Amino acid sequence: MQLAELRGAKISAGDEQKIKMLDKAIKAMEGPKTSLHLSVHKETNTIMIKVMDKDTGDLIREIPPEKTLDVAAKLMEIAGILVDHRI
Repeated sequence: MQLAELRGAKISAGDEQKIKMLDKAIKAMEGPKTSLHLSVHKETNTIMIKVMDKDTGDLIREIPPEKTLDVAAKLMEIAGILVDHRI
């Protein structure tokens, strides 16, 4: 059972097939000593990929870096504030 189903969300057959294909692609990209974790940056709605060491759990690489997305989110917030004040 998938996480979305556990949360009560309904998944269409097409979406379920996409999820299975994505899981298969992730498993194909993982190495014997690495694992991949996908997440979404809340403020920018950008997909982040983290490459982790399976043995230690250490972060090897993050694409794009979360700090970069945090800066982008802050810039978007500032731009929004500037627009709000001018109106």
